Amino acid sequence: MSDELRDEQRFLLNSLRDLEREREAGDIDEADYETLRDGYVSRTAAITRELEGIAKRQPLRVTPLRKRIVAVLAVLLLAVGSGVSVAQFSGQRLPGESATGGIEQSTAVLLSTARQLNFVDPSKAIELYSQVMKLEPDNVEALTYRSWLLALTARNATGDVKQLALITAVTDLTKAQEIEPEYPDAHCFLGIVYFRFLEQASLAKKQLDVCVKMNPPASVTSFVNAIVKEVDAAVKRGG
Repeated sequence: MSDELRDEQRFLLNSLRDLEREREAGDIDEADYETLRDGYVSRTAAITRELEGIAKRQPLRVTPLRKRIVAVLAVLLLAVGSGVSVAQFSGQRLPGESATGGIEQSTAVLLSTARQLNFVDPSKAIELYSQVMKLEPDNVEALTYRSWLLALTARNATGDVKQLALITAVTDLTKAQEIEPEYPDAHCFLGIVYFRFLEQASLAKKQLDVCVKMNPPASVTSFVNAIVKEVDAAVKRGG
């Protein structure tokens, strides 16, 4: 049974990669893309959860790297879709957040706290960004930085878990660009993910060129400046 599940998981991950390539080439319309992508991701997440023994409503906690990434993915792909607020996973009210506070105030507090945790506790930051998206599904900052942190968290993982995390990050960064085309951070981070994690220099260059033209914040520019020359060199080599 386990072997059959792993075979299906690999098939679905390959299908997700093929689907992204078809979308990039313009060979599939947006409605079909969304339908297929949602189906593939949902089934892949369910299989991953079964193989890893991750319960659907299990709270995030400190675990070995592989299980921690799968737990994050389970929250992103399953818990939110089931209508269970990610806030329930923490069981805590954030400082300054009232029990009946307005959405705007709650979002501001969540974003502020998440920013402070970006590189201190990425898993917790991802959880907070997910809470923001429960309140504001099109919050481009939350979607962008959740995707970026997911990619960073997955970079030292291996196999199917890493692939699923990166595919999710790419898909959600693309969605962030659709929500707010003028938001530079989404282009910058997608360019880095394409180059550093997926070895797609030509795709990375397109994103980074847009990123640079939009004058991203200094904290993001530092990431971009570190790889621009490498990307240009790789493109010249035909990477």
